[in-house]
Amino acid sequence: MKKVILGAVMFLTGVLSVAFIFTGSMANEWTVNGQFSSLWNISQYGLMPAVYVFIGIAVIGLSIAIWGMFEKKV
Repeated sequence: MKKVILGAVMFLTGVLSVAFIFTGSMANEWTVNGQFSSLWNISQYGLMPAVYVFIGIAVIGLSIAIWGMFEKKV
């Protein structure tokens, strides 16, 4: 049960962090030549590595939660 809670918290943290970065990128002018481009703004601020790390945290958290659900109880 502890793994499920840890994984769920990690997943939520990763997803919310990515959502906050995308929301912050849209606070500025987010069109380039008439095209929507929040990813361009994120890369201009140098936050793409942070997005990748947070996505990795979310994936690891999801896998820990799933692993904890199917683990045998001793």
